[in-house]
Amino acid sequence: MYSMSMKQLIMLIAVCLLGLEAQQVFAQSDPLEPGRQAFREGQYEDAAKIFEQVAQENPLLAEAHFLLSRVYFETPLYDEGRARRTLEKALEIEPENVEFLVARLEQLRVKSWGLLGDRLRESRRLDTARRILEIDPSNAHAHEELGRVYIREFWRYRNSIMMPSVSYGYAGSGRESDEPNYDELGQETFDDYLDGTVASDLSNFPVINPNEVFLGDRFDIGTLRAQGVDVLDLSRRAERAYQRAIAHLEKALEVDPRRRTVYDEMMQIYVLKGEYEDAMSTLDQMYRFYPEDSDLWRYLGVANYQLGNMDAANRSFETAFEFMDKDERRAYEDLGLFLTRDEKRQEAVDSVAYRARYWASQDPRFLTSYNERKLEHYFRLTYADLLYSSKGLGLRGWETERGQILIRYGPPNSDIVLHPRQDGIFSARQAVVGAMINSVTSANADTAGSTPITIDGTQSFGNVFSTARQAFEEMNSYNIWEYGDFRFVFEDPFRNGEYRMYSPSAEDMATRVNSFENDYIRITKEIIRETPQRYEYEAPGRQIELPFLISSFKGDGQQTELFVNYGIPLESTYDPSADMIEVNASAGTFLINDRREVLVERTRNIYGLPTNQVMSFAEQHLWVDTQQMRVPSGTHELSVEFETASGQTVAVQRREITVPDYDQPGVMLSDIMLAYSVEQAENGAPGGAAEVVRKDLSILPAPWSVYSTEWPIYLYFEIYGLDVNAQGSTDYDVEITLEPKNTDRGVRRVVRGIFGRDREGVSVSYKGSGSQTEEYLYQILDASDQETGLYTLTLVVRDNATGRMSERTQDLFLEE
Repeated sequence: MYSMSMKQLIMLIAVCLLGLEAQQVFAQSDPLEPGRQAFREGQYEDAAKIFEQVAQENPLLAEAHFLLSRVYFETPLYDEGRARRTLEKALEIEPENVEFLVARLEQLRVKSWGLLGDRLRESRRLDTARRILEIDPSNAHAHEELGRVYIREFWRYRNSIMMPSVSYGYAGSGRESDEPNYDELGQETFDDYLDGTVASDLSNFPVINPNEVFLGDRFDIGTLRAQGVDVLDLSRRAERAYQRAIAHLEKALEVDPRRRTVYDEMMQIYVLKGEYEDAMSTLDQMYRFYPEDSDLWRYLGVANYQLGNMDAANRSFETAFEFMDKDERRAYEDLGLFLTRDEKRQEAVDSVAYRARYWASQDPRFLTSYNERKLEHYFRLTYADLLYSSKGLGLRGWETERGQILIRYGPPNSDIVLHPRQDGIFSARQAVVGAMINSVTSANADTAGSTPITIDGTQSFGNVFSTARQAFEEMNSYNIWEYGDFRFVFEDPFRNGEYRMYSPSAEDMATRVNSFENDYIRITKEIIRETPQRYEYEAPGRQIELPFLISSFKGDGQQTELFVNYGIPLESTYDPSADMIEVNASAGTFLINDRREVLVERTRNIYGLPTNQVMSFAEQHLWVDTQQMRVPSGTHELSVEFETASGQTVAVQRREITVPDYDQPGVMLSDIMLAYSVEQAENGAPGGAAEVVRKDLSILPAPWSVYSTEWPIYLYFEIYGLDVNAQGSTDYDVEITLEPKNTDRGVRRVVRGIFGRDREGVSVSYKGSGSQTEEYLYQILDASDQETGLYTLTLVVRDNATGRMSERTQDLFLEE
């Protein structure tokens, strides 16, 4: 074993003693070290005393002021004022210290006492970030801040318009230059607007008589445009802001890929712009550093959903739930926005089962492994949280008014921000001056003839305001969401991004004729009551119509045999000489009860379509097939679905059906099964791939009720409940008629009797008898001498032993 010599031991002890002595000497030479140690140990009061004492003894020691600022900003001893003052002292001593400038940046992100304070801090953050980049061009903090600035710019301009001449008292509007100077855009955003130096000269604009442009709804932008009102579009400014935001945020991640907040900010602007391909690239990078972050998976869910990758979106959201905290997951599971009071009580009994039934009732496609409506809900929740959360109020996106409207109805068809001012930015000094003027003077009646007039008759005084209310109105901006048949209007009276539902003031309600029509709190309640939510399924690819017919027959026990005959439309260019049409797809039929539970489902994978199952019509080729199922009687919803493997072709057809209960006394007909052929089944096997066997007959069912006049019309039906007479036999009459639709069938039946018709069409009647109470029959009709058009097929059976009758009708169309 290795052993240490005495000489080596002595040397090691000496080194340790030297190190300890060096630490003591360093502590004596650095008076801040005891304070740092206290800070690390959580002794913040002791740390503050040490830093303050050192700062008093060494007033030019910038580090002492900086550390004292940290104590008052980062610990329970929080004192924003003292933190700011001590940091500014440190910067007076070392104005180019990047660490100090970054600390100022963080302090300036704290919300202030109001709108003007927020704008001042916004301006100072911009200056500080630019200053940092002059010293350190790769500083991630500064790039992130500038990215935030330009995100706000993009928010401000992406869907903004200005209409100062009509709604808010300024007569006229401006147009953005065809070739704006992008180099100057954004430079004047804060300080210049606060000073009012970029306000336009309103005297150059014409005055519009408010009586010539009067609307019941002041937010009907389309009508205002149609009436010739000038609207200023700011979309080009938004594009410039977007490019700058992305450039700064990407640089921040390049320098520090672990800056977690940057990913949130990039996702926010990607969602705003709809750039989901770019978002995926950023999320790939986020995955390398934050693979267990629930936000990562929520964002991946949103991006995949918008890109049409539904399976991936579903997996992403499911993974997000694994990493979410309880409160966040509860928000994703909550149905409160959609349920009535009674429904909420039902949910409380068994929330898990109730939610499962609810989402099943909303699922537009049962063939897929995911619920498209539920994915849309998750998308809306995440979208709302990204764009409409309120950090100032501590609200997540789904808790704000705009967020809840979006969750109910989805992103609006049109999302417009309406700014009353020519420059689109609130001039804080003007608001203050306007309020002051209102307190010391009033409008002079002699000036009414030369001053622009607002819609409600108040006067505008150029760069100040005639009333405090008008100053408040001048601050306001409006977010208008159009959904086609209704709209929502939100206001941001303090220009801090905290939008709320718009409602006119009490003064407006008393003096303006159209204020009631503009009360969007009232309007929103009415909309929600009539339409609690809205979702319209859109297929990811080409959506086709899938014709199908159903036929029900008596089954074993309490079950009914249901045949669903459907046809898949083919391209007119298919090659009939080929044995197979190359396509991989899935098809399914689903029976859903009134509790939105799937009672029966039949699915099949299709690997090629055999051409011997193709039926050709005048304008359509159909590949025909049948799904068979046993179902309970009653009223249900039937969904027939089809999707190619690529997802580029989709079909969803739903219909409410009534399945008869055939275990009833008396004679009763089954449904009519229209067919293209019926023949005896050999050895109980179907005669072709698309044929079905029923009671030893091989039937090629029709998926829709269209026949060529050159084709024979086959129909298969069954009779139940025939009475057996004393001789042990049944006696019944059958009549089948095919006649043009929309004739006087009912009247003629009364006059001529059911078996005495003499009219155009096809008619077959015969007597039947047998030894069983049930009969299984088919009939062939020849319609070759009939005109094309819509016909009604009527099948009537009369039990001569009891005199009872049963009838079934079926519409069909004859074509050449």
